[in-house]
Amino acid sequence: LSGETANGPFFEEAVEVMVRTCCEAESSVNWNLLFQSVRNSTLKRYKLPAGESIASSAVKTAIDVGAKAIIVLSETGNTARLVAKFRPGMPIAVLTPSDSVARQAFGSYKGCYAFTVDSLEDTDALVSECTNEIRLAGVADEGDPFVVVCGKTFGRGATNQIKVEYVQSNYWDEGADGKESDMTAHHRGRDSAHKGCSIM
Repeated sequence: LSGETANGPFFEEAVEVMVRTCCEAESSVNWNLLFQSVRNSTLKRYKLPAGESIASSAVKTAIDVGAKAIIVLSETGNTARLVAKFRPGMPIAVLTPSDSVARQAFGSYKGCYAFTVDSLEDTDALVSECTNEIRLAGVADEGDPFVVVCGKTFGRGATNQIKVEYVQSNYWDEGADGKESDMTAHHRGRDSAHKGCSIM
């Protein structure tokens, strides 16, 4: 098919066949088994360093809770690379202040979608904004779990935290299906500075 796409008269049909083939192949993958295989082969070769162990744990957590996405906050892209290494079956959203890291993550790491941000200091605000975007894009619905990989301290090599959070709708936004959020009554009249507790 590659020859057909390069100089054949039916290049569009050839690409459509390849797309269907790739989609069907991806849908038949046992992601949990693939994760275990990658992890076991890695452990046979060397003891996992802290960053790689966190990435492995994040992927395992995402599989266990049925997460719709993994959000990685990364200065250098190393954490994103390690998470992608363990082949999660859900998309990885990489938030980074570096344009070059974003290009590398988006172009080279499997399943990664990179976004540049001004700073990684306000983790909660970044996660909240990213959550809203994945909901509006139809990747996850309200109440779906997702995993966040970040650091409690700011700077390179500071990744030391995995969190499981749940998609919440913004009062002013409609969902991907155009319907009003189930949480509208919960948020009605609430001061935005008041954190409250999350509804799962």
